[in-house]
Amino acid sequence: MKNSIPLLGFFLLTIFFTSCKTETEKKAEIVTDNYVRFVDSVTHKTTADAAANWSNIEKYFEKQSNELNCTIDNLDDTSAFDAKIDSATAKYETFRNSILQQKEVIKAVHISAK
Repeated sequence: MKNSIPLLGFFLLTIFFTSCKTETEKKAEIVTDNYVRFVDSVTHKTTADAAANWSNIEKYFEKQSNELNCTIDNLDDTSAFDAKIDSATAKYETFRNSILQQKEVIKAVHISAK
């Protein structure tokens, strides 16, 4: 009986520390999923719609990116999230580059039309 009390205490401490870690990981998972969903929603827009609202998209991307970085920085091991984040960031950068190229073409057409 005396041996079971320390074992029970150890078990309760393990649950307590695991739940703290789990809460941080849950928040990181939520923030990562929000980031990925945002990138998916932006890249599914037509380039004309995205180009028209690009400044708002950039501001919101920066906000999402900052929130993600702050949350991920609180984790010891980010390997579970790195693949999702890297994939979404690459997708966003590719889309961003295509929008910027399109905006340059539109700008050149307007200049040559004058």
